[in-house]
Amino acid sequence: MNGSITGILRWLGALIPVAYIGFLLWHFMGVGGNSAEGIVGIGLGPTVLGLSVIALLFLIGPLVKLIRVGSGANRVPGASVKVGDDLPATEGFDADAALARYMSQRAEAPVPPDPSPPADAPRPQFGRKIG
Repeated sequence: MNGSITGILRWLGALIPVAYIGFLLWHFMGVGGNSAEGIVGIGLGPTVLGLSVIALLFLIGPLVKLIRVGSGANRVPGASVKVGDDLPATEGFDADAALARYMSQRAEAPVPPDPSPPADAPRPQFGRKIG
């Protein structure tokens, strides 16, 4: 029962911003004379357009949840692991052997040469030469 109440509260929580923005849009429509020309005429066109875009962005989450519930895609077999369940064993993978193989290959790798020039090599000079 706790899971269903939590799910309902999450749905309501996701719809609160959409309802608030919807109320603001309804209010601005009333102020503008319930027409698009009236809203643009009093200078609220960009505000209403921006609120509409933000409301659509907030609707993405609930719409995806609704589609997943309707299509059954939220039920993946074997996705939920209970506390008492045994985890599936890894098949044929030994972490200690993999680490030992990596360390042996690392020890056999050749040492890269020293990139610094020899001590007796002339040092390059830049700019004006004095002398």
